[in-house]
Order: sequence, then C-alpha cells, then structure tokens
Amino acid sequence: MANQYREACRQELEKLVSREPDLDAALLCSVDGLPVAFASENELETDSMSAMCSSMLSLGDALSIQGGDEGCIQVVTQSRGCTFALIHAGDELLLALMGNRSLKLGMLLGHARKEVEIIVELMAKSNAEDRKEKSARLFKNKEPALLEELVNRVVQEAQNKQ
Repeated sequence: MANQYREACRQELEKLVSREPDLDAALLCSVDGLPVAFASENELETDSMSAMCSSMLSLGDALSIQGGDEGCIQVVTQSRGCTFALIHAGDELLLALMGNRSLKLGMLLGHARKEVEIIVELMAKSNAEDRKEKSARLFKNKEPALLEELVNRVVQEAQNKQ
C-alpha cells in the first residue's frame, strides 16, 4: 500500500477524532490484522489492537455465514466505559472506532459508515495513481516499434479475426 495513501488515511482519521470529542481513537487495519493508519487521543498498541479487531470482525463474518448470510456489516462491543465499532472498509481493510460511553451508538455507526466511504474513495484514487505510474514505467521502458512492425501486427490481427 502506498505511503501517500497511508498518510492520507491517517490525516482523515485524525480529523475525525479531533471533530468528535467523545471519539477516543480510530484505527484502520488490514483484514489480516496489520495496522495501516490510526489516530488516538490515548496511547494505543496498534499491532495488538489491529489483530484483535481483525479477529472480532472475522468472527462476526463467520457467525453471519453460519446464519446463511454473506457476512456481517459491523461488530459493536460495549464495556462500562467504551464502545467499539468495527466495520469493513472495502474488501481488504477494516475500520475500528473507539468511543467513550457518552458517544451514542447511532452516532458512532454513522461516523464509521461515513469514514468508510472516504477511505474507499482514497483507496480508489491510490489504486488509479499506482496503475498510471506502472503504465508510464512500462511505456517508458519500451523501445519504439518500427512502423513496418506495427502495420504487420495490425494486418495479422485483422486476419485472425476473420
């Protein structure tokens, strides 16, 4: 994953945490539990949090599949002082938001869904830029074909279609 993408996601998560006073942390990680970006008012062990969040969402998916569904949309856990919401962010990532008990569950889930839209959009832009760079490198490394070779290829392709 490109560093620019990671940085853009980190900045977006920081904006979210700073906008919502009852939101303590936001963590973006891969579905296999590797941290991608995070923002937190408190110190966070991102490696272990990422692994636990990935496991929780995987369990939710497994339970949903056992129940005859395609997978879960979100997992929510609450303790005396915290509420956690885990949600898929595309096929490869998940988003975890951690808020204190003052944060209403509906508000937390609303933040999660909106943030996922932003992250998926950032990911699409990053993937498009990666493809563009790759294409430019391939084009740059190719030697120009002779006009005769091009004409022969076009004629051969036309004959193959018939």
